[in-house]
Formats: sequence, C-alpha cells, structure tokens
Amino acid sequence: MVADLQSVDFGIRFVREDIRDRYTDVDFEEAYKMIMGHLVASDDFKSLIGEQACRVQTLFFTDIIVFIIPSTRHEAVFASFDYDEDFPVDQFVQQISETAPDE
Repeated sequence: MVADLQSVDFGIRFVREDIRDRYTDVDFEEAYKMIMGHLVASDDFKSLIGEQACRVQTLFFTDIIVFIIPSTRHEAVFASFDYDEDFPVDQFVQQISETAPDE
C-alpha cells in the first residue's frame, strides 16, 4: 500500500486488492489519524536527540515493513510492503535519503 498523508486528509495511491478487502474506509481513516499524531509527536523526539531532519521512519512487523517518509510536519508518504529478511531495507532508505528534500 502507498498513500500520501496530508495535514487534514490522505490519498491512497496504490493498494493491493487483497489488502483493500480486509479494511474499511473507517479503518484507513483511523490508521491515518494515528500515523499523523505519531508524526507530529516525533518532532519533539527529534529535538530531544538533537536531530533536525527525519528522512524515514521504519516499522518492522512479522509480515510487513512500513516506511513513513515525512516531507513536512504534517505531510508524508506511507508505504508498506510484504516483508522477509531479503527485503533491501538499507538500499530503500538510502534511496529515500538521497532523493528526499531537506526540511
């Protein structure tokens, strides 16, 4: 699944049919609110550890890996993939770091 997260709304760019069938629009809306709340709160953590820019947040689960790529305090791209140990996490994060604009 890939989605654009904006300050008051989100837009799904791609979602596999088997994923879409598992979740309702209410589920997607609730997930959006939780992710955005986490993004805004992470600014405090960045300040605490003396960092300015967060290039990507990576969440590892048993079967999926999620990347949250912030562009501003209230905007980001959400991308989730099926995960196994062969997934090229380092290369993916490096590519994001090279192409993402500085805050």
